Amino acid sequence: MENTKYVAYYRASTESQRDGIGLEVQKEAVRKFISVYGGTVIAIEEEIVSGGAVVRDGFDRALDLCNINGATLIVHRIDRLSRAGFMTMARLDEEGIPFIEADSPHDTTFSKHIKFLVAKEEKDKTKQRVKDALGRIKDNIDVNGFHITKEGKRITSLGSPQNLSDESRERSKRTRRAKAIADQNNVRAYAMASRMRPDHSLNAIANALNKGGFKTSRGNKFYPIQVSNLIKLYENE
Repeated sequence: MENTKYVAYYRASTESQRDGIGLEVQKEAVRKFISVYGGTVIAIEEEIVSGGAVVRDGFDRALDLCNINGATLIVHRIDRLSRAGFMTMARLDEEGIPFIEADSPHDTTFSKHIKFLVAKEEKDKTKQRVKDALGRIKDNIDVNGFHITKEGKRITSLGSPQNLSDESRERSKRTRRAKAIADQNNVRAYAMASRMRPDHSLNAIANALNKGGFKTSRGNKFYPIQVSNLIKLYENE
């Protein structure tokens, strides 16, 4: 393994998992693997996205880098790759990309496939538990007109903004911000905007971005307020 090239892929499901049990733990596991077995990590891809998400740009880039460089994909554990099971297995097999778990480097291909199936089963069970819990809440609201949460909060409908806790709102805000920072439309637009500042007005920058074919993360034209928000997004990071 000492001459092997690796592309490391790190994934956390939520912004709150960047530290603690999230990305940092994964990175440390890969560092320990390299220190014991050797090899070189030639590239790193990380993202904040659900393991069941169909679109995962960081994962796609990691596979492209493996193909281009003849590298092996390395992750902390298989569940960091995906919780979709068959789809991920099929893609890795089809593209001929070898992968390895830092925590279980000697697993056979059969063992890895079993782990994929277990990860998918866990995802399906979690999804069902959430569905059941929401069903119970809805039943309580239909019968009593309200539901009392474990925290003692009284809610009268599902999905209402007032039913979100302060922690949930903050977590949602951090997640949206992380996605905005990682968005490639924003990255490219900010690179141009930062070069033009401070010699040009926000309006001039917006015109230049639009003329260059740049779009906001939502696919719209740039206006001075969008340029201002874009700059704040990265400069306050």
